Amino acid sequence: MGIVIRAAELPADRDILLDTLLRNRDQGDNALRQARFEWSLSCNPYGRPRAWLAIDESSGKVIGSVSAFPRRMLVNGAATLGWNGGDTSIAREFRTLGAALKLRRAVKEGVERGEMRFLYSHPVDRMRVVLEKVGHVIIGRLARHSLILRFDRFVNQAMGKNFVAAMLAQTANPLLQAWSWKGISSARDGVVVRLQERNHFGDEFDALLARAAKNYPVIAARDARFLSWRFLQNPLHADFKIFRLEAPQAGDGLRGLRGYAIVDLKGDGARILDFLVEEQRRDLPTLLAGIIRWLRPKGICSVSVRAHDHNPVLPLLRAFGPTSLDAVNSGIALYVSAGGPNGVLLDERNWFMTQADRDT
Repeated sequence: MGIVIRAAELPADRDILLDTLLRNRDQGDNALRQARFEWSLSCNPYGRPRAWLAIDESSGKVIGSVSAFPRRMLVNGAATLGWNGGDTSIAREFRTLGAALKLRRAVKEGVERGEMRFLYSHPVDRMRVVLEKVGHVIIGRLARHSLILRFDRFVNQAMGKNFVAAMLAQTANPLLQAWSWKGISSARDGVVVRLQERNHFGDEFDALLARAAKNYPVIAARDARFLSWRFLQNPLHADFKIFRLEAPQAGDGLRGLRGYAIVDLKGDGARILDFLVEEQRRDLPTLLAGIIRWLRPKGICSVSVRAHDHNPVLPLLRAFGPTSLDAVNSGIALYVSAGGPNGVLLDERNWFMTQADRDT
């Protein structure tokens, strides 16, 4: 007797998948986890996910599961579908018995059968070993980098919240502003950064993607449909702001969208969840400077961004001030079917990834 794998039937196996996912997670907000599960299972604009169940033959019980979520990708400008692997969940007593290997092998075999062109995942270290064993290639990491905007939080953590700490922070904060690049402005030749009045994604985001995608050989299709699903419908992002980079349009005097950043605020910290600009070299520094100038007066002490190692935002972030790297980061594991655009996909420098490329 051992562990057998079978494909889940959806939506019939929905309750089994949810139970397996919640039962094998550490303590946390299960109501939120269930809401995210429903969002990823039923709302994906590119189709229903696939899932597989691991079953203990001796008891007949489901002891693990894994899912693969369809994602529309642009590879050298051509649209294709790939899978974003995730929601691996295995009962603790079976985690050393090969259940993870068998589950992830089943997903890989779906790619080999031609169900999808490729599969990518964001494994933590222990799952990274599993994925490498079943043939995935690691193409970097999706790490969280944080930029310090104000010293208040850090001084209070070291000294306690008191008058002396407040005075020290007040004295030191101007040094961070002086650190920022000289000459980087949130307004440039009529280009401005402003906060969008209402959170929505219209046709102008589709047009921006069409212009910007040429800068990235491999990028998820960040069109209005995807952004609406990923952020407006996602229960994990109840409150966020959209920063717009706008430039005058020829002839009509109106401003057109040249870039955006989606930012959420929690306490005295901010996270850039996703961003896209038409022209990296000129637009990205202007967009980032505009966000920072908006956040600092609001008492925000740090802004972070989760990005692929080769993302152009990282050197810019370091130019604006001291940064730190989150100790807990995920890798990027890729499996490509034979005959696909392997050279493009396997070169990690070709990928553009942010938090938006994870489903959690």
